[in-house]
Amino acid sequence: MKGVPTKLNEGSEFTIPLKNLIGLIAFTGLSVWGYFSITERLAFLEHEQKMHWEEIQENDDWIDEWKPPASVEANIQRVRELELRIAKIETMMEMK
Repeated sequence: MKGVPTKLNEGSEFTIPLKNLIGLIAFTGLSVWGYFSITERLAFLEHEQKMHWEEIQENDDWIDEWKPPASVEANIQRVRELELRIAKIETMMEMK
């Protein structure tokens, strides 16, 4: 076989056992299916992460922009004033 030159052309033929051919086709099919399954899953997870991030940003913006109602702010101010009055009264009582 050393002296026989190998030439490939349109008429060249080769043989492969049917079992090996079926195995190669099955392996190729499974590889393609696996590849597309993984890429689909990655795309889904990236989309889901993007949706969660947008919701988190919306919630963060709402928290930053939220103000309590005017009645609540007024009540807080009144409570602070009462606390100051009580502190003054306590100070005056301690002096007597």
